[in-house]
Amino acid sequence: MEEPSTFRGAPGEDPLKWLKEYDRVANFNKWDDMMCLANVYFFLDGTARQWYVNNEDALDSWEAFKNGLSGLFGDRQKYTRRAEEQLKCRAQRSGESTQSYIQSVLGLCQEVNPLMKEDEKVSHLMKGVAEDIYQALLTREINDTASFIKWCNYIEDMKQKRVGRPRFERLPNVVPVASLTDETDLVSLIRTIVREEVHRLVNQTQESLDSDPQSLEEIVQDEVERVLAPVSTNPTETRPRPTYAAVTRKYRSPVQKFPPEPRKTDVWRTADNRPVCFHCGRPGHVMRYCRERKAVFDNCRNRRRNFDDVGTEEEIRRPNSSRRFTPSPTRGRSPIRRYRSPSPYRRSSQSPGRRSEEN
Repeated sequence: MEEPSTFRGAPGEDPLKWLKEYDRVANFNKWDDMMCLANVYFFLDGTARQWYVNNEDALDSWEAFKNGLSGLFGDRQKYTRRAEEQLKCRAQRSGESTQSYIQSVLGLCQEVNPLMKEDEKVSHLMKGVAEDIYQALLTREINDTASFIKWCNYIEDMKQKRVGRPRFERLPNVVPVASLTDETDLVSLIRTIVREEVHRLVNQTQESLDSDPQSLEEIVQDEVERVLAPVSTNPTETRPRPTYAAVTRKYRSPVQKFPPEPRKTDVWRTADNRPVCFHCGRPGHVMRYCRERKAVFDNCRNRRRNFDDVGTEEEIRRPNSSRRFTPSPTRGRSPIRRYRSPSPYRRSSQSPGRRSEEN
């Protein structure tokens, strides 16, 4: 007698799958509808059993039970969407056989759409199969799942018949003990190698103890040579300290040369092409002939001249002043001083009077 699995009504459990399994077991055990309804209580648990207990009077037939169970716990659209999401990202896992992957993908295709076409199933199988099998199947013409399964089996058989590389390579300094015995177990081989290494180290230690002890002077010399060996063989290289000029020359950023901007002549011109003063901003004249600018300079000169006159009068009033009063050469002249640019050439001729005085 076979027994179906237990249905608990937990999230993620598909009641339709469980009902199919229960019907399959019932057919094997030759249960009729009354026996199916009588035995279903023993294969329910959790929320599903509580639901059956609460509605036991209304569930008077096997068809009523199946309709109630699938209606309460069987949101078909939810399970279909979940199967679609799994089918999109389903790929062959590491260590999973090809046949296990194929049957899993075909089961998801059956849940998503029982009437799915063969080419769509092949597309879902191809997108998640292992890389080596995928490369081998690219040159084959596969139109249905039967051809896909046939070629996958063929590739798996060829891979098993191929002579593989040895599991490990022995080191050149290790005695090949495995060739003398028939043991193929890796654990036994490792134990044998470890025993040999331990035995060799013990013999070396015993030989060193049996040898004549070194004198104190030799021991000190050996220790000093061992300590100074890295210093003498691998001297540390001291890098020269960089100078400021070298650092600035190394990290000097390139100077960007911008083209000179043209002078904006239209800004200091009116619409009718009259000049605008740079000083006062009024149109009709330039800064050279600006009255306000001229008045500012005149005011500055008058203030300086008044300051010089006041200082001269104070010196005159002092009784012990040794300074002789000399009239200002600017008296009687125009308040506007005339400036003359100095000649770039030195005068070579002098007046006759000054020339006679020097002689």
